[in-house]
Amino acid sequence: MDLSQYLEIFIDETKEHLQTLNDQVLILESEPDNIDTVNEIFRAAHSLKGMAGTMGFKRMQRLTHDMENVFSEVRNGKMSVTPDLVDAVFKCLDAVEEYLSCIVSSSDEGDNDNEDVIAALNACLETDGGSSIVDAVMETAVTKKEEVTSGEDKRKFLHIGIADFEKNAITEAKAKNMNVYGVTVYIDENCILKAARAFLVFKGLESVGEIIKSVPGVQDIEDEKFDFDFSMIVISSKPIEAVKKVITNVSEIKEVVLEEYEIPSDVEVVSSVQVEKKDENEKKEDLKKKTSAPAKSGGKPVANRSVRVDIEKLDVLMNLVSELIIAKNGLVSVSNQEDSKTSMQSFNEQIEYLERVTTNLHESVMKVRMVPIESVVNRFPRMIRDLSKKLGKDMELIMTGEDTELDRTVIDEIGDPLMHMLRNSADHGLESTIDRLKLGKPQVGTILLNAYQDGNNVTIEVEDDGKGIDVEKVKASAIEKGHITEEQAEMMSEKEAVELLFRPAFSTAEKISDVSGRGVGLDVVKNKIEGLGGDVEVSTKLGEGTKFTIRLPLTLAIIQALMVEVRNEKYAIPLNSIVTIEDILVSDIKYVQQKEVINLRGTVIPLVRLDEMLDCPPREDEPENLVVVIVKKGDKQTGLVIDNLLGQQEIVIKPLGKYINIHRMISGATILGDGEVALIIDSNSLV
Repeated sequence: MDLSQYLEIFIDETKEHLQTLNDQVLILESEPDNIDTVNEIFRAAHSLKGMAGTMGFKRMQRLTHDMENVFSEVRNGKMSVTPDLVDAVFKCLDAVEEYLSCIVSSSDEGDNDNEDVIAALNACLETDGGSSIVDAVMETAVTKKEEVTSGEDKRKFLHIGIADFEKNAITEAKAKNMNVYGVTVYIDENCILKAARAFLVFKGLESVGEIIKSVPGVQDIEDEKFDFDFSMIVISSKPIEAVKKVITNVSEIKEVVLEEYEIPSDVEVVSSVQVEKKDENEKKEDLKKKTSAPAKSGGKPVANRSVRVDIEKLDVLMNLVSELIIAKNGLVSVSNQEDSKTSMQSFNEQIEYLERVTTNLHESVMKVRMVPIESVVNRFPRMIRDLSKKLGKDMELIMTGEDTELDRTVIDEIGDPLMHMLRNSADHGLESTIDRLKLGKPQVGTILLNAYQDGNNVTIEVEDDGKGIDVEKVKASAIEKGHITEEQAEMMSEKEAVELLFRPAFSTAEKISDVSGRGVGLDVVKNKIEGLGGDVEVSTKLGEGTKFTIRLPLTLAIIQALMVEVRNEKYAIPLNSIVTIEDILVSDIKYVQQKEVINLRGTVIPLVRLDEMLDCPPREDEPENLVVVIVKKGDKQTGLVIDNLLGQQEIVIKPLGKYINIHRMISGATILGDGEVALIIDSNSLV
């Protein structure tokens, strides 16, 4: 039984349950008497426990079981929700998340038992549990008493009938100083998949010895044709403690009765003639096949490759594919027509039809790949709650536009930069509660996270009502670190000074904290966003707050591009970064600090000659006019000098792969209609 095939489903569903639990516990913290929320938390914890148990993740199962116990008491009115309880539950959720991270990276939950978290949960039960704890202790005492008095009866392995060949095997093993054990395993009555538990016991015992006999038989156990116990005779070279540990490591095992085995005098030994030995061997072979499931691939991460899609979107895709087949049949029909004039007219019609279908197909596929940004931002309220406690600041996070959709590839990458910015706002942006009151500001600081679609881009804004950025302090820090000179600092505008924050390892913090920067500046955020084809801007007002604005493309797969020519090579420039195309006279080019610029309608724009950047051979004759493509990044503009314009085209971006080491100005490649490869210019890096 190979459980690894269900690992991806388990990871996806565990993430969903964890998010539900985080959201609901946040609600419970502000509304302690909300019984609907308590029920929702109990259900999610119960589901997590069952899933972890099914997959054999014993530690995760134990932790979620304890959390379920706590909320069972709350649900029954025997416990009240206190701040200590909420903190303990959040610690529990963090521990489950840690287990999940281990499972994603190595398919194993790790070896952290999180005893402190379990102790915190149990402490909540003890301090507010009342009579339920006494009942639990009494129940445990009664259970132990029953186990002592009925221990003799529970050795069901004493009543296993054995064949003479099995007796010979036991005798030979003892002659070779091997250990022979009788084992009876009792499974928890609440176990849902008892056959799976039995299978894990068999698998564990096969690793430390050989199973001579089992009752019920292997097939009956596999078909769940047994109660909640089964018995075996096992030959092993291992000591009794090691064998017992293998069994008790399996979750939902209630009790194990294990001791040295001697063939009792009252057990009938049946001759091998009376036993179909062949059948017995076949059963053993079956068991070995079942228990030799592929080992967990240590260290191999489990990728999350799934996207949930509305069935209506799939219906649209299906219809478009059928249209595509009709278009293909039309083209085949045209190719068989003899009249060339009629054939050409029909061919053009079919090509137009095909173009409409492929455009619609492209739009539909993009919609299928789109994921609401909610899947990234819904973990931030919990993070801000924890930061509020850690920093001792009252703060709240207000989120809008969570239903704004982005391509799945962008969604996967944007989480960390956003988290960094929110931490930055909480740590550096917002003042302490005392300072806010002195300044006449509301006691609770506000961080706004807003997302909205703007044309072919998505804009995400992170804004706080804190102290803003002290530009003079930024300049002083930059001079001290040697990034700029004092003369440059004097000439800098406020916007240029704020841009210094994005320099590598730049920080104005007087002491490095583990909350926001950890000594790493915003350059990491900027590089990540620009790597996604986006850009980031900062606007600030001292004493009033700071706003970070991120612009990202809707998709990274198919874009509109302007095809240009530099010498005999074709290049693509993404259309969303182009402002205008100008035809300028060479005589209009001026020089500022030995660099070429043009004055375009009152704006000074620096020029970049693509032929020089791309190491193209120089022109024989310098023309009088130059074609310049003006591109932008935020509010900065740059003119790219090209040779010829080829026109607008929809291109499919193909990554160049990690083996091709190239300059950052090339962001990928595309394949043109004639099979030629054109490189895509990254205008952001050029600006």
